[in-house]
Amino acid sequence: MSSFFKFIIATLLLFYFNSCSNPQEKQKEKEIIVPDKITYLFVTQPSCPACDRLEESMNLQKPKELLSRYFEVKKIYLGEPIPDGLMEPNGTPTVYFLGTDNEILVEPMIGEKTEKELLEFLEDAISEFKITYHVDLVERYNKEHNITKPLLLKHPVD
Repeated sequence: MSSFFKFIIATLLLFYFNSCSNPQEKQKEKEIIVPDKITYLFVTQPSCPACDRLEESMNLQKPKELLSRYFEVKKIYLGEPIPDGLMEPNGTPTVYFLGTDNEILVEPMIGEKTEKELLEFLEDAISEFKITYHVDLVERYNKEHNITKPLLLKHPVD
């Protein structure tokens, strides 16, 4: 009779745990929130020549276009609070490429960059966004703006 009693208890426990789990809640937990753009968190400081040169590179035609289409540029100064979970920058300029909940998409970009180097980081972040969220930012942008001749990525800079 004790094995029958164990069977009844096991069955009751099984029903209890199944009734407590809600499949809709489990699905909500698995849902990934896809941001509209990649957060480009730019850590700078006053009187920083390398920061100024990076900003100059950011304002060149192709980087500026990529930044405006696929990135939300946020600028903070060294010493200001950075989002939880990010390693404090060792210096400036430092750029973090972030997704949902300030998740790091690619390694931070440290120091000034030429246009070509900056484009590589931007394109890597766009590519990593696609892998992480299964969303092609370029395709989505082109669809939303009825663009038939897209901006080419991985295009060499003269």
